[in-house]
Amino acid sequence: MSIAATCEQCHTRFDPVTGGICAQCHRLLCGRHLRGWRPALFALFERAQPVCVACRRADEAPSSGATRPDDARS
Repeated sequence: MSIAATCEQCHTRFDPVTGGICAQCHRLLCGRHLRGWRPALFALFERAQPVCVACRRADEAPSSGATRPDDARS
């Protein structure tokens, strides 16, 4: 008997060992949506808890109210 989970983003079934739960949004995700592609994997080793691709993109995106360093010189 095998246990399968369904990714909350792409709705595909996957082995729970290959995916997990995002520490920020608490969604159950397959490995592709939790960890991303190979270059992003290296950054994940530094994190204590897994954070999904979407949450990492949101963290990396500049906020709308932030000022750029070039604006401070004017």
